[in-house]
Amino acid sequence: MSLRRRMESDLDRDIRDHIERETQDNIERGMPPEEARSAALRKFGNILRVKEDTHAVWRWVWAERMLQDTRHGLRGLRRNPVFAAVVILTLALGIGLNTAVFSAVNAVLMAPLSYPHPERLVWLANYNKQFKVELVETTDFVDWRAQSQSFDKMVAYDYSDHTLAHGSDAGRATVAEVSGDFWPVTGVKPAHGRLFAHGDEDVIVLSHSLFQRRFGADPGIIGKTVTLDGHPVTVAGVLPESFRFLLPTPERANIQPKEIEAYAPAGITPANTVRCRSRGIVDVVARLKPGVAIERARGELEAIQDRIARQNPCISYTHVQLRVLPLQEKLVGNARQALLILMGAVAFVLLIACANIAGLLLARAATRRREVAIRAAVGAGQARMVAQFLCEGMVLALAGGAAGLLFARGAIALLLRLEPRAIPRLEGTAMDGRVLAFTLLLSVASALLFGLGPAIALARANLHEELKEGRMKPANAFRLRPQAFLVAAELAIALVLTMGAGLMVKSLWRMNAHPAGFRPESILVMKVSLSGPAYRSVPKQVAYFQEALSRVSRTPGVVAAGTVFSPVRGVVELEDAPLLPPGQMPHAVFYSTSSGYFRALGIRLLAGRWMTDNEPSAVVVVNESFVRQNLSGANPLGKRLRVPGPGTGTPPLAEIVGVVSDVKYSKLDAEPSPEIYFPDFQSFFHGANDVVVLASGDPLSVAPSVRRAIWDIDRSQPIFDWQTLEHALSNSIAPRRFNLMLLGSFAGSALLLALIGIYGAMSYAVTQRTHEIGIRMALGARRGDVVRMVVRQGMTVALSGILAGSAAALGLTRLMATLLYD
Repeated sequence: MSLRRRMESDLDRDIRDHIERETQDNIERGMPPEEARSAALRKFGNILRVKEDTHAVWRWVWAERMLQDTRHGLRGLRRNPVFAAVVILTLALGIGLNTAVFSAVNAVLMAPLSYPHPERLVWLANYNKQFKVELVETTDFVDWRAQSQSFDKMVAYDYSDHTLAHGSDAGRATVAEVSGDFWPVTGVKPAHGRLFAHGDEDVIVLSHSLFQRRFGADPGIIGKTVTLDGHPVTVAGVLPESFRFLLPTPERANIQPKEIEAYAPAGITPANTVRCRSRGIVDVVARLKPGVAIERARGELEAIQDRIARQNPCISYTHVQLRVLPLQEKLVGNARQALLILMGAVAFVLLIACANIAGLLLARAATRRREVAIRAAVGAGQARMVAQFLCEGMVLALAGGAAGLLFARGAIALLLRLEPRAIPRLEGTAMDGRVLAFTLLLSVASALLFGLGPAIALARANLHEELKEGRMKPANAFRLRPQAFLVAAELAIALVLTMGAGLMVKSLWRMNAHPAGFRPESILVMKVSLSGPAYRSVPKQVAYFQEALSRVSRTPGVVAAGTVFSPVRGVVELEDAPLLPPGQMPHAVFYSTSSGYFRALGIRLLAGRWMTDNEPSAVVVVNESFVRQNLSGANPLGKRLRVPGPGTGTPPLAEIVGVVSDVKYSKLDAEPSPEIYFPDFQSFFHGANDVVVLASGDPLSVAPSVRRAIWDIDRSQPIFDWQTLEHALSNSIAPRRFNLMLLGSFAGSALLLALIGIYGAMSYAVTQRTHEIGIRMALGARRGDVVRMVVRQGMTVALSGILAGSAAALGLTRLMATLLYD
């Protein structure tokens, strides 16, 4: 016999012996045997209650009771499958959405970088207050690396698209130029060949995807020569398939996050970095030495820059701010606040789901009052009944959590398919152990949230009256008050989320508000980058693009075509303008364009004239933001300014001949910046241009003809990144669209759950008042009077929720400021 059965047998024997002794004593006092036993039983009390109290001091009682309550809860759910299905599906929606968003939060904010010692990796940059961008000059990087004592490794990098050719096969590849410390910092080992080191030149390391796609995964490519922008380089090695480039995207040129396909040496040495001369721009990541605090590293770099400024009168750091940040914080950027807001929003959805379930349980509890009264009569205490109802709620919550995991898995897959690069590191979203633990914790918390109120309400009710009545009492206002409160809370929360989604929709609408004449859906853009010995001279490059525009313009379906060089941000030097400190000088974005660019893009002329392709002297056209910000609205026509030129000499002066409208060409959520356009034949920028084509119909339908017309000039020069301008602009606001998609989904779910909750609560309230309604109609109330009474009751609850939600939504705009535009 087991220990538990032996103890149960001993308990029964002790109770029996006690009652028999008391019965014998009563008989000896002169009582008849039947009366003596009844008196003994009355004196002993409730046998079942005594057993329960005795069980409470045994160590396994909590487990035994939990198993009993679980079995009882499962039996109850089997008897009410519709109720169970509604509760589990409601929980699956709430818990599943929370799990999906937490998976993203876990991947972006919590999971460490997959590089050695990620906690010691820091981002180094000089924030230029004038251009509002982080820039590090190669000379600063060389000095930091040589003079600092706080870092054991320091990496400079940059990346851009290049023409990679092997034999007759030429195409574009995104190549990162990195300094030698990149490999120790990332901890990667080559899958084939070797990695380049300090001092290596004319070598390249391939990513695994490029190795497979362009070279057929042939290890024989190691040691072979390929050309990079017409320059021969040797393939040194291939990286493993699991390696990912996780460093931040360069901000200075509006570069979109891309998969890095190859790596080349940055070639930064003290010999090719000279102070006070033209310098390159890089991004910098460093690894702190063990035990070195980030504050100490920041102070050391500030001291180095102070020393540089004292030794070089031509250098000033007054207009820059040194930034030393943990690398993970830099990677996350503005996504942290957005994700936390979304996490709060999806928590509201779960709160509404729990409120709905609590309302259902309160309604169900009304049908169980007699059952609870009987259990109390046979000895069940309040704590025991509360525990049982909580256990039943836990069964429902765990079932809902399991269904929520399936829902979250599908939501994550959909999320990664729609917007994989909307947020840094989002592509690493997965359901790991931390996510599963979060789901379990959320399920338990949900069970307590929706189960505790109904359980306490039942346990504290006057069940003795229920047992005497033998039926349920009609509902009164006090009994319906919890349901009314829950419905009002649901409406308030749903209104807050809906208003938040509405604000983001309004932001998106304002971002997509285009000026007259600008039709991005009809504009095709593609990139052409010239490389190789045939295009090293500027005249050859100019001739190529002139011939390309001539052929494209004759293509059927093309209305206008032009070219533009990637924008260059710089300081504006106006003739006869007072000399200002470096941090206060006006700035603008310079574009080198053909004359057809303005017509192709739909830019309107506001004053002056258009520039042509055969201007006899240097001229420029400026936009209205330039006039407003740099000239305080004064008439710009006839004024002269300096435009960028090759070399280190004084740039030439160019006359402003026209003013054009502002157009968002690269980023929808960026305010128009001051812009200056000058003719491409007067520019030294020609090697890589965007070709812009305005089509009479669908631009994608003319794309093959346009690409063929350009490619026929020279098939060794690839044409890439062809897309509609509408698509390119849409990609520029992918993070905002991602936030809107999630918040809109949460708001829709919350509103749907709130409507279901209102319907359920009102239906229950009317059912409970059937007896009252019958009496009212018997006394002469008309159908309309009854309907008005019910509607008035429902509208009172609804208006309370709407007022509370409106008050809460007033503070929402300030909280969401970083997610909104204009």
